[in-house]
Amino acid sequence: MRYIVSLVMSFLLSESSLRAQITLDNSVYPASVIGVDSLKKTVVSSAFPLFIVGANASWDMSLVTDTTPVYFLYRVSYPGYQYADSSKFSFGVFYYEGKISSGVTLGGIIEYGINMPRTPSSIIALTIGPNDSVIIDSQVALFSSPHTKIAFPATYNSAWSSSYYSDLHFHLTILALGDTLAPGFVRTYITEKDSVTGWGKMRVKDALGSPSDYNNVLQVQTMTVRTDSFFLNGAPLSSVLLTTLGLTQGHKDTTYEHYYYRKQEVTPLAQVAFRDAGYTQPYTATTHVQRLSTVSTANVDPEQQITIYPNPADGIITIEAPAAIKTFEIYNVMGQLVLKDVLRNQKQVTLSHLQGGSLYYIRLADDKGAVVVKTITLRPN
Repeated sequence: MRYIVSLVMSFLLSESSLRAQITLDNSVYPASVIGVDSLKKTVVSSAFPLFIVGANASWDMSLVTDTTPVYFLYRVSYPGYQYADSSKFSFGVFYYEGKISSGVTLGGIIEYGINMPRTPSSIIALTIGPNDSVIIDSQVALFSSPHTKIAFPATYNSAWSSSYYSDLHFHLTILALGDTLAPGFVRTYITEKDSVTGWGKMRVKDALGSPSDYNNVLQVQTMTVRTDSFFLNGAPLSSVLLTTLGLTQGHKDTTYEHYYYRKQEVTPLAQVAFRDAGYTQPYTATTHVQRLSTVSTANVDPEQQITIYPNPADGIITIEAPAAIKTFEIYNVMGQLVLKDVLRNQKQVTLSHLQGGSLYYIRLADDKGAVVVKTITLRPN
């Protein structure tokens, strides 16, 4: 019995020694974060682990049920700022895309506003008028004060908050009500409270569905309150227009989320949304499925020793890798194997038979089972 207890204590101590609290500050991020992040979302019926808060915790996201496709977050260069994240937004039933101008500063990861292209939407389903529409203007909606996504240094028990508003301008046409390209705007007030409520280890599934190794992460708990007010021709929307468009004046929406951040990455390893203020009822999650080492195998740190070019590619790529790398496999975003071959230091690979304009995963392995996954994009055919 004493021997068993000793073994258990030894195991616990060894597990604990593998964990270390990380601190996020300006120094842990690369000089440039421009690129594309591959993400997966959970299905509605997915089960979730217990998202406990506290020090030296462990969160296993490798058993959740993901949707099959991978989708992408495009992080692009943006004039006047370090980068911008492409995202989708909505007010009521109207959806539009925008780029969130952002930067990794000495004080934190900061968001400054949203750049939106002109986006017209027919509202015939709401008004029956064939020419009725809402047109979101091309605009830059600057925040009244910057939104602090992460305040540096971020460490266990640190906290920060943001409070700001922005205006979204549009033009409305409802001929039956006498409105033709009437100018309007939505004013959105946002208050957000963030706190680092835990630290520990988390693992997720990689792009191919295999469990990753555990990653050191900080757990950031966030509560966001968003209030929308609607105006047309300089006055609040009438009750008739609100009803017609399915809007509620002064609509307030509160969201509760956990973000699990690792070093080097602006995108969280996992983002979990909860139904309740107690953060006990998770209902959806998004995981970042790139730059993960595979569970129970050593990561072939030749991440930096493996070169695949050109990328994006037109149809032929060259793979250069250390001698230890013996094989490679190429998968599409559905996780289907499309090509497999051996690799000896350098190899030209023809991909012209694959669909252009798509992203693929290249899985490289040595004879001991260590794995590295890279991505490559094929230009449109």
